[in-house]
Amino acid sequence: MSVSRLTCCLILLSVPAIGWAETISNAGKGYSFTVPANWRMAHPDFTLTGPTGASLTESSLHPAGTRSLEHISKTAGMIACIGADYQDTLERFELGGENWKGLVSVFKEPMRGNRHPRHVLQLVAQHGENFRLFYLAVPSQEWLGDRNAARALLAALRFD
Repeated sequence: MSVSRLTCCLILLSVPAIGWAETISNAGKGYSFTVPANWRMAHPDFTLTGPTGASLTESSLHPAGTRSLEHISKTAGMIACIGADYQDTLERFELGGENWKGLVSVFKEPMRGNRHPRHVLQLVAQHGENFRLFYLAVPSQEWLGDRNAARALLAALRFD
């Protein structure tokens, strides 16, 4: 069993009884995530939200130029820093699952309104020749306190 699958299993097994896992699919795009049961679909464009204010969204990738995992991850990260005014923490790690591999970059989101500070994990996942871009925004205190839960949530990505 790979490290990411083991981590995911351990996290999902350690979720309290109210947090039984469920799978939420985006059948039109051929992927799903297994999330704690207290997470919900907030928008039909596949925006998931958790009870602490965390959210998981997919963003579109523009098919142009070189198509490598590293290149797409760097380009998407530059766009996030410029377009969304994210601050790059320079933290990066690899992540993968069944039939996919990915790169995660970690950013700090600027303060916006009354919202608590958040860290944003950008996952660029490659499944065969296809790439998907996901953003997991979590309250900074959660990310700084226990990174395993966020990693496990991203590692719970499955492709059909």
